[in-house]
Amino acid sequence: MKLWKIMAVSALVFSGSALATTYNGGDNHGGGGDPSTPVFQTTSWNSEIQIYQSGTANVANATQNTAQNSLTSIGQYGYKNNASTTQDGNKSSLTLGQYGDYNNASLLQTADKSKLQVSQNGSSNYVNATQTANGSLVSIQQYGNANQAYAAQH
Repeated sequence: MKLWKIMAVSALVFSGSALATTYNGGDNHGGGGDPSTPVFQTTSWNSEIQIYQSGTANVANATQNTAQNSLTSIGQYGYKNNASTTQDGNKSSLTLGQYGDYNNASLLQTADKSKLQVSQNGSSNYVNATQTANGSLVSIQQYGNANQAYAAQH
């Protein structure tokens, strides 16, 4: 098993984490009571990318541009899974889990205070999700083989 935890700090983008995604109606880090708007408890980092892969020939490409207080988390378990993610939103969360073989995901989130989560279980599944609406939620779960899902929320 391989565990890669990548944290990058630069002059334009500060790295860090927004690990807790609890919801409440309080005034906690700018969130609201709406379940589609995650409320984050941040650490000393501003944004964080986590990649965990177990299996063989899995490929993950994660990018965060100008994302502050955001988390990108990718977990791939199996053979020849492919993931490509880009997150530009502030106080947002992007989570991808692929279990099985030959799964493919391409995710883009440019929304603030939003959550995009995908789980694929099986083989040869494909998902392409784009979210640009602030304070929104996209959740996709696929079980079985050769499923395809496309989502766009503007």
